[in-house]
Amino acid sequence: MEIRFQGDVGSFTRWFPEAERNVQYLANNIRRERTGVHATITIAEDTTVLSYDTFNVERHTDRIRLANAAHKMLTPIIQEAYLKEHLAHDLDLFCRAVWPSYLETLQPEPIEGISEPSASALTLDPYILEGGGTILFAPPGMGKSYTAMLMAVSVDAGVNDLWPVNQMPVMFVNLERSGRSMQRRLASVNIALGLDPARPLLMVNQRGRSLTDLRELLVRSVQKWEVGLVVVDSISRAGVGDLTENRPVNAIIDTLNGLCPTWLALAHTPRDNANHVYGSIHFDAGADVVVQLTSERKEMSLGISLNVTKANDIAFPPTNMIAYDFDSFGLCGVRAPKRSEFLQLAAANASLGDEVADYLLVVNLATGTDIALALDKDRSTVSRLLSSDGRFRVQEKRGRDVLYGLHTSLQVGRDS
Repeated sequence: MEIRFQGDVGSFTRWFPEAERNVQYLANNIRRERTGVHATITIAEDTTVLSYDTFNVERHTDRIRLANAAHKMLTPIIQEAYLKEHLAHDLDLFCRAVWPSYLETLQPEPIEGISEPSASALTLDPYILEGGGTILFAPPGMGKSYTAMLMAVSVDAGVNDLWPVNQMPVMFVNLERSGRSMQRRLASVNIALGLDPARPLLMVNQRGRSLTDLRELLVRSVQKWEVGLVVVDSISRAGVGDLTENRPVNAIIDTLNGLCPTWLALAHTPRDNANHVYGSIHFDAGADVVVQLTSERKEMSLGISLNVTKANDIAFPPTNMIAYDFDSFGLCGVRAPKRSEFLQLAAANASLGDEVADYLLVVNLATGTDIALALDKDRSTVSRLLSSDGRFRVQEKRGRDVLYGLHTSLQVGRDS
């Protein structure tokens, strides 16, 4: 039996010339789970669905149940020509072949390398990589959602005021707030970017539903609207289980990658540590770019700082600070902050190098991991600092461990 695939949907058709009609077997949502291969199997006569079910296709009883239900719905002329036993046999063969046939569509193929600067592959420079996933994380109430919407509208409208962008259609998936609230936020973001307040943005507002619930809707929407970037607020609403376990987190990353090649997802932090995403380390492993957002409030303004803690295929950018201005209606302006406006935020960004230098002055030598643990900092951020800050140098290698220390001149100067 030859199963043909169009996208992720496999099909087999049996033609009945006496009725000038066909019977189709369709399989979608095909995946291997711990108990076996599962799929949604549909049996149709021409374009009329006879019966369908989602089940373990390796289970005989489930196949028999589906075959019987479909055969009852056939038109009389097809029922006479296509015995129940023959339909059940075709379904058996289809279900047996669907997984190996699906794997054939995933076979490797030779590809050619592309020589181009990484900046040309950025959807939003420097935080969203074309064909990659970005996680933006911070504790609640720090300005993540406004920042994500500013990024979404900037890309959708081709506004380069805050970040250089590659314009493309964007879909914003809101799982956190009411639709009315998002309309108000969108208007304020449009105004802040110099756009018409009523300028639309493709948006899914489904507060109370999970990302898993909406997966099929979102996939179809991306295809229908030719979406180039999906923004999800937030992955805490994924609905796959405990985020501290590896399997649910891998499922979230797989879902995001399956929605759209380029995505931005918002994440929260643990209550006791704002330096990493809440949950399994596979969030960091699965994303191409991870951005930590910190903020400082001052009267009717909010200063935010964006610090990249992980970067695949791009250089680590410098920390970026932006000021948001608010009025009684919400966000009303976005600008570069004054030098002395957000002192705590500026001090936090500037002090990590001094903390590392003070620590190395005490211990003399340490690995990046040891430094990050001792200072309760993100390891990727510390590693980037050690590589870029001229105060530090590799002093020794012990197997796979690289030990850093202060330059000799700095060591002497601080000791004296």
